Amino acid sequence: MNRVKIKDKTFEVSMQEAEIKARVKELAQEMSRDLEGKNPLLLAVLNGSFIFAADLMREMTIPCEISFVKLASYQGTTSTGTVHEVIGINEDLTGRTVVIVEDIVDTGRTMRQMVEQLGTRNPASVQICTLFFKPTKLKEDLKLDYVAFSIPDDFILGYGLDYDQQARGLKDVYSLVSEKNMKNIVIFGAPGSGKGTQSEKLIEKYGLEHISTGDVLRSEIKKGTELGKTAQQYIDQGQLIPDELMVSILASVYDSFGREHKGVIFDGFPRTIPQAVALKQMLDERGDKVAAMLELDVPEDELMKRLILRGQQSGRADDNEETIRKRLVVYHSQTQPLIEWYKQEGLHYHIDGLGELDRIFADISAVIDNI
Repeated sequence: MNRVKIKDKTFEVSMQEAEIKARVKELAQEMSRDLEGKNPLLLAVLNGSFIFAADLMREMTIPCEISFVKLASYQGTTSTGTVHEVIGINEDLTGRTVVIVEDIVDTGRTMRQMVEQLGTRNPASVQICTLFFKPTKLKEDLKLDYVAFSIPDDFILGYGLDYDQQARGLKDVYSLVSEKNMKNIVIFGAPGSGKGTQSEKLIEKYGLEHISTGDVLRSEIKKGTELGKTAQQYIDQGQLIPDELMVSILASVYDSFGREHKGVIFDGFPRTIPQAVALKQMLDERGDKVAAMLELDVPEDELMKRLILRGQQSGRADDNEETIRKRLVVYHSQTQPLIEWYKQEGLHYHIDGLGELDRIFADISAVIDNI
């Protein structure tokens, strides 16, 4: 899996297990050459270094011992800057070659304090071995004797490292996916509410992408994609396209926009609560989310006037009063439970869709600008 969700954050693979283990083996061989005949004491810093220390010791080709000390300097994804010793050092270090084994060194404050404490116990030498090093974060005058990887200033987890005590057991190392100000919008509006016009204005002003389920289905079928062929089979049999297939199609289109898009307007989907849940899960797997659900609310008598006028102008056979009323009944029966669901999610925004076009768009823009 390239991405994982841990609590409220998303992480993606930045270093695979095979690369880590190969480098740990190289480091162990280097240390074995340098420290031969010295029976070094590996002093592993808990909790994060326990996997690294174990793998390192197994690859050592000289006699060595291991002990542990527990220090805490992280809370969440940032360093507190304060080090607290939880488990002390009980070994006699007089004349010993001590190698501190740490999972990650950034500011160096933890290491500096440890080196100072160990120096009072008369060791022959104190050396530092770290799996990861963030050179741009270093604040202390500190010599690192063995460094497996120098990395950017990203928050990472896996291979012993955690986020609030979670995910230490992941075999690969994952980096935090930076949270983008992505404006994924679900737009609701009955036929004749002006949803299409407002979507066009949103695309122009905010540079958003647009996914209309009808357009997407027609496009996938026309291109002859596997998803499109599967959808066509359901249509040919007069069956509704399953939610799972529809979400797969939407996910394919969504992914085609790349990771740098500014957001997507979802038009015509979701129509039911299960579809909304499926959309939420699809976006969640990508570290994204729906930022707002906009409900364009227009009184039914106004909708009737607009649609009848549209029918007269376009000649559309389905824009007659009887058909329009049926469509509105279906729309309201489908969307009302979904509107309540989005209200519970804290994402529902009511937009008065009656009045001047520019005023309506100004109300929508005010919502988008404050997300």
